[in-house]
Amino acid sequence: MLRHCFLFIGLIALWITSCSRTPEYTDSAARLAERIVPSHSDNFIFTLVPAEKDFFELRQNGDKIEIQGNNGISMARGLNHYLRHYCHASVSWCGDNLASIPDTLPAVGEPVHIEASQPLRYYLNYCTYSYSMAFWGWEEWEKEIDRMALQGVNLPLMAVNSQYAVWQNTLKRLGYNEKEISEFLPGAGYEAWWLMGNLEGFGGPVSQKFIDRQTDLQQKMLRRMRELDMAPVFQGFYGMVPNSLKEKFPEANIKEQGEWQTYQRPAFLDPNDPLFDKIADIYYEEQEKLFGKAVYFAGDPFHEGGQSEGIDVKAAAKKILKAMRRKTPEAVWIIQGWQRNPMRDLLEGLEHGEAIILDLMACERPQWGGIKNSLFYKAEGHMHHDWIWCALPNFGGKTGLHGKMSSYASGVVFAKNHPLGKNLCGIGTAPEGIGTIPVVYDMVYDMAWREDSIDIKDWVNQYTQYRYGKADPNCNRAWEILSKTIYECHNEIGGPVESYICARPSDTIKHASSWGTAEIFYDPAEIVTAWECMYNVRHEFAQSETYQYDLVDLTRQVLGDYAKYLHKQAVNAFYRNDLKGFQTYSSKFLVLIRDEDKLLSTRKEFNVGTWINQARNAACTPQEQERFVANAKRQITTWTNHDSKLHDYALKEWSGLMRDMYLPRWKAWVDYKLALLRGETAQEPDYFQIEKNWVDSDTRYDSTSTGNAISAVEEIYKKYFIELQQTYKNI
Repeated sequence: MLRHCFLFIGLIALWITSCSRTPEYTDSAARLAERIVPSHSDNFIFTLVPAEKDFFELRQNGDKIEIQGNNGISMARGLNHYLRHYCHASVSWCGDNLASIPDTLPAVGEPVHIEASQPLRYYLNYCTYSYSMAFWGWEEWEKEIDRMALQGVNLPLMAVNSQYAVWQNTLKRLGYNEKEISEFLPGAGYEAWWLMGNLEGFGGPVSQKFIDRQTDLQQKMLRRMRELDMAPVFQGFYGMVPNSLKEKFPEANIKEQGEWQTYQRPAFLDPNDPLFDKIADIYYEEQEKLFGKAVYFAGDPFHEGGQSEGIDVKAAAKKILKAMRRKTPEAVWIIQGWQRNPMRDLLEGLEHGEAIILDLMACERPQWGGIKNSLFYKAEGHMHHDWIWCALPNFGGKTGLHGKMSSYASGVVFAKNHPLGKNLCGIGTAPEGIGTIPVVYDMVYDMAWREDSIDIKDWVNQYTQYRYGKADPNCNRAWEILSKTIYECHNEIGGPVESYICARPSDTIKHASSWGTAEIFYDPAEIVTAWECMYNVRHEFAQSETYQYDLVDLTRQVLGDYAKYLHKQAVNAFYRNDLKGFQTYSSKFLVLIRDEDKLLSTRKEFNVGTWINQARNAACTPQEQERFVANAKRQITTWTNHDSKLHDYALKEWSGLMRDMYLPRWKAWVDYKLALLRGETAQEPDYFQIEKNWVDSDTRYDSTSTGNAISAVEEIYKKYFIELQQTYKNI
């Protein structure tokens, strides 16, 4: 089976080369080096060596470092390997460590030859585009594509960034006017759920200038990806259509899909209806005009509760693939394995090699059949289809340390040696949001370049060395603790443990978001010990961006954990009718929120202004600017424009949001409880209104950091450390 996969990838690579305007992968790798390490780029030689299997090789060539590889991605991965393991340098969303690179590059010594164990290295999730990338421009995307290349990603999801123009052109040819089209297209913050068939129109309209901007941006992104030999995954046509299509074609078999989280879903055009082929041909023609050819196409009929009643699903699957292959005979359908999707009938309608299933959360809720206690377990696994083992470490882009390192370190090895895992052809990550927990992505993609499992302790020691620039026993100890506790999740929910600070106030809190959890599965005292270890070397690493970020993030986690204790004590005091006790603990809780806000303001990654100003800058008209800012603010709070289960789904511990939304929400709860304790008549606050007030406010936030991160952590450490030790000792 793997031989089949390698051959297929080789054919795809040759096809992409023929389509690319810049097939010289050595040039693309050299330009990547210029962007990452400009002062050292002349010290690298990149050599293309054809091979059936992806590989890179590091060699000493005189006073230069030669990096061989069979394509641009392989050479980029080789560059990353050299930077990490010879220069102790690294690149991430959460700070770069490039200052540790010496003036004279370290010699390679004996050649290092490493082959990919997995031919496909997948990346992204529909939701990532909305929760993290909705308002990005080329500056952000250029860096992100570089990070993909350095990790060895060759199969990135590109389905979401700009389907506006494709659908606009398609619907025009079906007789739609501009107003009708505009009503179908969602706002920039909600494209993901539109393309997954969950909603239409919400958050819009979008201007023609923005549609053109996104189209130009996508074309630029695709050129860069193809130069590096990535095979981007396009959006396929799987039957999702506007509900209004029924008015245009009343005889067609167009099925209503009901609601998704109170939203009216787009309709579903039965692929067995003749109209399906007509629209599919228009759609793929318009997509190719704008973005060129692709081989991989994504699309998920019946996603998260979509209705299949009255549809021959097996026949529909054949028709969807056939439509893809009329334009691209070698097309492969990429299908998300999530909840009940893909259903058995759909899989039975496709032959081996026609589809690849993304087991989106194989790290914690695998579908592939080898782990029976999984929430998504399917006895038949992915049947006869190729599939990719994915980690989904984050829901909604929530802040919070989280992972399951034992799974990342050995899950793929276990799967490929299991009878039900025999069609495994790749590894990937499918986060709903990015910009957090970089350690997870490094470990997962490392597994794509090795045959055996990872020794977690040894790997973590190497990680801290290239993350911070040199080996340090305190950092190693801190990360050893973290790898055995908070990065080894033991609940079935997945995603970070949610902070009470981000939850709607209540006496009993089990979760902040409707499908998350706030229940701690680790010993918070151990996290404090890890914090102490990291804090002890603050002067030695004070100038390190990566250390600063991690120390702030760990401090944030410690405060969030402690907030749970303070809340519990305040609630206990309330039920004892202990006014003084409630005042003491509730006051400490509110002060902690202010302290955390001040801490987070020292890093731009934790600043709500970074997100809001991206939205403001992406807009092309003053009216659109208002809508985009509302999209951005609503998405991380109420999510929608009315009270629903979706509130706080994409919660963020971000400076600005902490003091201006979470703090007033909790202050209202404290005042309400105090009134009750004093015997006064009081009504519980309308928390949704508080959230809505923040969304509607015109408060401006800077995108820059304020203050010094190390000084802020020192202030918090001196204030809380002894108190934390005593508290957890007595629990």
